[in-house]
Amino acid sequence: MGLHKVNTLQAITFNYLFAAITGYFMMGQGITFPLLMTKPWFYYTFFTGAMFILTFFLFAQSSHKAGVSITAVSSKMSVILPVMAGFVWFQDTLSLYKVLGIALGLASFYFIFNTGRKIRFDYKYVLLPVLLLVGNGVNDTLVKYVQHNFLDGDEGLYIEVVFVIALLIGGFYLLGRIVSGKESLHLKSILFGIFLGAVNFFGAWFFLKSMGLFQASFLFPVVNVSVVVLSSLVGLTVFKEDLRRINIIGIVMAVVAIFLISVG
Repeated sequence: MGLHKVNTLQAITFNYLFAAITGYFMMGQGITFPLLMTKPWFYYTFFTGAMFILTFFLFAQSSHKAGVSITAVSSKMSVILPVMAGFVWFQDTLSLYKVLGIALGLASFYFIFNTGRKIRFDYKYVLLPVLLLVGNGVNDTLVKYVQHNFLDGDEGLYIEVVFVIALLIGGFYLLGRIVSGKESLHLKSILFGIFLGAVNFFGAWFFLKSMGLFQASFLFPVVNVSVVVLSSLVGLTVFKEDLRRINIIGIVMAVVAIFLISVG
C-alpha cells in the first residue's frame, strides 16, 4: 500500500492503462504495428517504457524504506545527468549565469525538502535513492536523445507506445500477483490511476514537445525546480502546511535559480 491506502502497484499500472487510452484517442488512431516498426525511434520505447515503470517503483520503495525527503531530493537531483548531456551531446550554450542557476537550483532542493526533523536513515537502503537518481537521469537523457535525433512530429505517438510498454510490464506483474492470490483489485487505487493516467499523458506530451523548443540545460532544471516550488506553494495555500524559514529560503533560492538559468 502507498499514500492514503492507495495500492502503489495497481495505481501505477492503471495509470499507464489510461495514459495509453488517452494517447490512443488523442494521437494514435489508425496506427498499425508494422507502421510502428518502421519508425526509427520504435525500439527505444522498450527500454524507456521499462525504465518508466521501474523508476515509479523505485520512488515508492525508496520513499518507504529510505524516507520521503531523501527520495524527493534524489529524484530531483537526477536532473544533473540530462543537463550534463545537454552540454556534452546536444550543443547547449554554456554560461556562468546558467551554471550558477543550476547549482543554486540543486541546492534549493535540500532547503525546500528540509522538514526540521532528524532524518533516520537506514544505510542498508542507500542503494534505492541512488538507483532512483541514476534511473531518472538516464531515462530523461534517453528521451532527450530520441527527441533530438528521431522524433519529427511523432511526440504523442512515441509517448503513447512508451506507456503501452510500461503497461504491459506492470500489467503482467500485477496479473501474476492476482492469480497467485497475493493481490486483489481496489477501486480506490484504480480511480487514482485513472486520474494520474490522464495527467501523466498530457504532462509527458507537453514536456516532450518542449524539448524541441528549449535546451536540455534550461528545460530540465527549470521544470524540476518549478514543480518543487509550486508543490510547496500548493501545500501552503491549499493544505495549510507550515513552511519553516529554511523552506522559504529554499523557495527564494529556487526562484533566483530559474531567473539565472533563464537569462543564461
